[in-house]
Amino acid sequence: MSTTPLSSLGENAVLKRLLHSLPTNASLLVGPGDDCAVVARNDEWDTLLKTDVVVESMHFTPDTAPERIGRKALARAVSDIAAMGGIPEHALITVLCYPSRSVEQLEGIYRGMNTLAEQFSISIAGGETSSLPYDGLVINVALTGRVERGQAILRSGGRPGDL
Repeated sequence: MSTTPLSSLGENAVLKRLLHSLPTNASLLVGPGDDCAVVARNDEWDTLLKTDVVVESMHFTPDTAPERIGRKALARAVSDIAAMGGIPEHALITVLCYPSRSVEQLEGIYRGMNTLAEQFSISIAGGETSSLPYDGLVINVALTGRVERGQAILRSGGRPGDL
């Protein structure tokens, strides 16, 4: 069996191969490929679902202030909710780090997230922590939002010259 390195395809081609046969149900209005997934909620609102990750040495440097790391981690997901015309609601935060990292660094990261969450009335509803077998830090944010029923702004609606 031959193998294809991920790097030879690029992100979009890899996603196309992985996502083409995912199971869905009737409540999923917009699936993979846009800023957020859109799920039917009720007669007034649709739900937006977003997940985003930041990885040390890829998205921020090891010497970045913890508050800035936390703000960036949450802001990336908030910006995608906003791009769809939505209002952010609830976040789940997953932090993976090497056990020798300081508690104070993680507290700073959460201070940065909390400040942004308060600004947008986002509830940080929970999450997960886990260790990494090497020195590093990874933060994933899963964020829900809401948008008026049928009013999500999709990438497919963009036209040349749009702001």
